[in-house]
Amino acid sequence: MKKILFAILLSAGLMRGASAQETKASDVPAAVKTNFKTAFPNAKDVDWKTKEGKYKAKFEVDGTDYMASYGADGKILSKGLKIRRSELPTPVTDAVKNSGKTIDNVYRIDKNGSTYYLVKLEGDQDTKVIYTPDGQIAKEKLDE
Repeated sequence: MKKILFAILLSAGLMRGASAQETKASDVPAAVKTNFKTAFPNAKDVDWKTKEGKYKAKFEVDGTDYMASYGADGKILSKGLKIRRSELPTPVTDAVKNSGKTIDNVYRIDKNGSTYYLVKLEGDQDTKVIYTPDGQIAKEKLDE
């Protein structure tokens, strides 16, 4: 019984350690902050998180929610903005309908010259699914 309890606690600790950590702006590398300010000079309400060596910013520009991800060297890895459900391509909307879940919110993401759609789904546990424009799942994970 002790082994089972230990295994459960260890797993919970490892899963927690893998999740994104809130990060103070003062702890974000200078190269990341400089490139972020250049790319988004009008950003407001910036919140930083780190995960797996990446720096992720959630912020607002002119009333629209945005996100951006940077490597420690300051190179932008991806960026996106919140869009309306009606702006999703039909294949993505159909894929979500087929999943039986409800859309919470949607972001259009640009990464390596390609467009993806990050769809946050409601359910027992919130799930984030990244779709290609043709409705294929590129990545799926439980919300952190």
